[in-house]
Amino acid sequence: MNLPLSNVLKFWLQDASWFAIRPSGTEPKVKFYFGVRQGTNRESEERLKEVKISV
Repeated sequence: MNLPLSNVLKFWLQDASWFAIRPSGTEPKVKFYFGVRQGTNRESEERLKEVKISV
């Protein structure tokens, strides 16, 4: 995923998972993006849930 270089905060977690926060370019809202890398698809889905809950 390519994100704009400006107005973006991206955070990496110790396990290489990440999340990014940026303002919408067209609406008055904030957008969140998440990414995980963890073994199987099922493990990745579980880790993604954990990251979303902790943010």
